[in-house]
Amino acid sequence: MDQNPSECEVCGMESQGFHFSVRSCKACAAFFRRTATSSKWAVKKCENPKRCSPGKAGYQCKPCRLKRCYEVGMDTKKFQFNRDGLAISSSRRSTNNLPKSLEIFVGRPDYVLFVTPAGPTANLKTIIDVSFLVEKASKILLNGPEHVLVARDQLQKLACGFSYLKSTSTKMKQFAHSTKEDVMKIWEFYFLTVAKWLTYFDEFQKLEQEIQVSFLLEKMKWNKGFQMQILLAIWHVWGRLDKLLATAINRRRGICRTKNLLTLSNGVIIDMEKQEVDVEWMTNFPPEQVLTFIDGVRARELTKEIDPLVELAPSDIESAYMLAQLCFHYAGKRFPGKIEKICDHFQDILAANLHDHYQNDLKMERYSGRLAKLMKVNGAVQKNIWENRTKIEIAQTFDLFSVGHSHPEMFYDTGF
Repeated sequence: MDQNPSECEVCGMESQGFHFSVRSCKACAAFFRRTATSSKWAVKKCENPKRCSPGKAGYQCKPCRLKRCYEVGMDTKKFQFNRDGLAISSSRRSTNNLPKSLEIFVGRPDYVLFVTPAGPTANLKTIIDVSFLVEKASKILLNGPEHVLVARDQLQKLACGFSYLKSTSTKMKQFAHSTKEDVMKIWEFYFLTVAKWLTYFDEFQKLEQEIQVSFLLEKMKWNKGFQMQILLAIWHVWGRLDKLLATAINRRRGICRTKNLLTLSNGVIIDMEKQEVDVEWMTNFPPEQVLTFIDGVRARELTKEIDPLVELAPSDIESAYMLAQLCFHYAGKRFPGKIEKICDHFQDILAANLHDHYQNDLKMERYSGRLAKLMKVNGAVQKNIWENRTKIEIAQTFDLFSVGHSHPEMFYDTGF
């Protein structure tokens, strides 16, 4: 039958490309897709003989329309993966000039879900079990401070509890190649150090007994009390600022003369230009593909904040306030509600203590400029955490890290 090449061979309307190897409109293609696999219409007789004359292209009843589809050559086995309706809307377009699309490239229809094929190591994960750390920290919180400190106020107690000028180690040890064991040692140092540090904060110790961690028989039962929730949330935030403060102190001491060196308060030194990280235990991907997503690597973006700290040379009391303000502000934002109110209360007390320190100890009536510079460093740390949440989401979306946790709350905002 002679027919205009721009017309649908089934109904005579304008065609929109080849469907099931026949030039047709989308409506007829959709009709054939729905009815070709059903025997319902194939066995029925014509419903309107006057309208459905044999061989006529037009809007026939369903039995005749399906019959017409078969007559012109439509076949479900000839699904056109390389068709594109927009590419053949008229006779002036060639079927050889189809635009690039995912279906054309892979030779599959666009409704196929693409997944990474399962392999022998696809579901293998390194389980990070920190139960022993949580148990140690729980005992620390329950037992209270190691030493009895007599201080004028709570900020001074926090400053004495972990004196940066005295406690920051001068004996350097370098992890040139960070292994899983090295990373775990750093986690242990920060988690337990922050637990001990918090015991010197009276207001933290006053939190109700019923919300503290409890022990039942010989097995520790982790109670999601406010103390442990706050500790699990802030330990790594505390660690971010610790690296900056400790490095600033060691630069003033002349230990870290080059700016590529980063130190922790326990004496670990990291050469950021030469540092190698063992990633085999945490991912199945090559190092170059995951390094930018690793927490320690992302935190290096903060090293520009060390210079202001070298210049300002914050005292132990100022350092303690920076750590407390950063941590309690972060915890308050992470846990809106009761914990947020508690953390706001903590910050109010410590801010009043800092004011007394400036006014009474340093006789500094105008300290807002200095405090603003210190808080700018804290703001940079918080911004770094918030901005890198996007990278964490990407890593989780693509399952970059093959790591599981006994306490996922401990690693929130770390990427692990």
